[in-house]
Amino acid sequence: MVANPHLPVLLDLLGVFAAAVAGAFAGLRKGLDLVGILVIAVASSLGGGMIRDALIGATPVAAIEDWRYFATALGATAVVLLFTSRRLSDSKLKTAMEELRGRSFRYDRIAVVADALTLGLFAVSGTLKALDYHLPVFQAALLGTVTATGGGVMRDVLVNEVPLVLQRELYAVPAFVGGLLFGLMEHNGFVVRGYLASVVAIFLTTAFRLVAVWRDWHAPRPGAVA
Repeated sequence: MVANPHLPVLLDLLGVFAAAVAGAFAGLRKGLDLVGILVIAVASSLGGGMIRDALIGATPVAAIEDWRYFATALGATAVVLLFTSRRLSDSKLKTAMEELRGRSFRYDRIAVVADALTLGLFAVSGTLKALDYHLPVFQAALLGTVTATGGGVMRDVLVNEVPLVLQRELYAVPAFVGGLLFGLMEHNGFVVRGYLASVVAIFLTTAFRLVAVWRDWHAPRPGAVA
């Protein structure tokens, strides 16, 4: 679909990194150990893409076929742990982990930004891959939304929270809008080797989500049922 065949993989890997960062912070917030944090980070970063690939028949799914996906998720998790716990040492592992858990709330803003960036990157990469499999623009945008939100659903379920996509927060809406915008731009040739449409859609999706969080925008909630 685009002149640059490396663009879908590049966007996917960037999305994996951002999603793993958000997932690692979620694990820290719940006080999980190192293995638990890694599980949450990997599930949240690879889950959406695996669902997308399975739905469009792109098997084996990229996250299993390409070693770079897991390596990126692992690297992102390591970055978060190093960033939040510079004093971590083998001799004082328990104490260091307790300190790390206590400080994790300070990094909520980073987690929100990483999650918003995940939506933008995966919405575009998912839509692009669906277009490459000859889906119409609207259906491709839906696949982009699944890609963007699927990992977040896995993350929230694993940490025993109601998934954001099922709450009042505008979560899936920015992803769908970004995917649809990208699909329309791509369909009408608004590309520079695929990059221009991608950058615009990613930026607008991420900004939409961040503004929604900042302004506390929510979807309408029906009245309580007696």
